Amino acid sequence: MARAEALQARTFYQPVGPGELEIPAASRTLSARFIHEFFGSGVQHVAFSCRDIFAAVADMRARGADFLKIPDNYYDDIEAKYGLDVTTMVALRDNQILYDGEGEGEFFQAYTHAFDERFFFEIVERRDYHGFGAANAAIRLAAQTRESRPFTKPRA
Repeated sequence: MARAEALQARTFYQPVGPGELEIPAASRTLSARFIHEFFGSGVQHVAFSCRDIFAAVADMRARGADFLKIPDNYYDDIEAKYGLDVTTMVALRDNQILYDGEGEGEFFQAYTHAFDERFFFEIVERRDYHGFGAANAAIRLAAQTRESRPFTKPRA
């Protein structure tokens, strides 16, 4: 599981137009590692909003995209917490899509694998949801950490 300090970051969100900017607040985060290893700031990931994440992920897969593997126990927890219907749960699991609910709002997110250990895409769908999926940050970070080389191993 990702350590607590890995989640310490600030995100700025512009709900109407482009503009999420994450600033790492701890030195041992994936964002901080990115800045250190690539000699300064840059773009670590870009999020795209869509109206139907299930269709978007299917289309991207058909074009060769591959997505971050989310552990099965995450979906067991989501099912217990939100009581989502079976069809939705199957679609979330099959497509490696994360879910968060807030009041009447719903948030769906999927992440591609990192390209060259430095850049990935996030696909999101918001349904009356105004956050950015903070509840899923630890799951995403743990999944990305499983796919990345250890902090102590130098970049090839």
